[in-house]
Amino acid sequence: MPRVTAIIPAHNGAAFIGHAIRSGLAQTYPGLEVLVADDGSNDDTDAIVAGFGPPVRLIRVRHGNTQATRNAAIAATDSEFVGLLDQDDAWWPEKIERQLVRLDADPSLGLCYTDTRGVDPAGRELPERHNPLQVPLDQIEALGLLLRVNIMAASTVLLRRRVLEQVGNFDPAYHLAGDWDLWLRVVAEAPIAAVPEVLIDYCWHDGNLSHGRIALLAEGIAVQEAALARVAAHPRWSTDARLRTHLPAARRKLAARCSELGLLYARAGRRAEALAWHARSLRLRPWTPRAWSRWVRALIPARRPHPGAGDSSVNESD
Repeated sequence: MPRVTAIIPAHNGAAFIGHAIRSGLAQTYPGLEVLVADDGSNDDTDAIVAGFGPPVRLIRVRHGNTQATRNAAIAATDSEFVGLLDQDDAWWPEKIERQLVRLDADPSLGLCYTDTRGVDPAGRELPERHNPLQVPLDQIEALGLLLRVNIMAASTVLLRRRVLEQVGNFDPAYHLAGDWDLWLRVVAEAPIAAVPEVLIDYCWHDGNLSHGRIALLAEGIAVQEAALARVAAHPRWSTDARLRTHLPAARRKLAARCSELGLLYARAGRRAEALAWHARSLRLRPWTPRAWSRWVRALIPARRPHPGAGDSSVNESD
């Protein structure tokens, strides 16, 4: 039985999948298995994967959902650790070895993540795509940060199966934000750790930028609201004084997301949805001038611009 399995959910990934697989096989940690779960590809993905042979395995699924595909891959292996690798990303050679040192040193850790380097499809670095790594001091700070924002890319994460079995796998209801939801469930039950080094290349391309901002925001709001509700009902976290100091910032971020979603609906001409989301934002933070301004503007029916007039959409700086 391999101790670590790299799971790669794939869909029409022929342009990238070979590079991802090779990065898994090139790990300095020996004996790693690579498992690709192909979700109904109609390109050459299957043929490319099959060409590698052992220790690369291929399973075929038809979910149409990244989180369900990841779950199928997790169920198809029994390794102690599960390494997440998206089809268009690549691990650096020492990634798994570095993370196992950290995880083996503290058996209570539920997962370990790393820093990333943004690249284009040709492998050229994109410095403007780098977000500084956030490394919480302990479990409480990690939960506080994650209640506000997702602090890790999926391809950086190495999960301990024992903790996965405790908290459950990815929730397919969150097609776009299911990774953030899982991190929140893990950190509520186990501490997490970071290796503060760049150990993956995260590839930016048209495919991973194609998800609508409205869908991404709506899922993020749902994940954040569910997490805050779980914390409020949790026997430990509901009474933790330190965690309570993080909650106002989390609620402010939630209100800002609701306001932004309202703004996007207003720009799309969907006034009812815009007003509903602005109202949710104002219930969370009633004394926010920008949110009131957006709500008032959403009340006014959009006017068609006169010929030759400039763009009448809300300014991006709002």
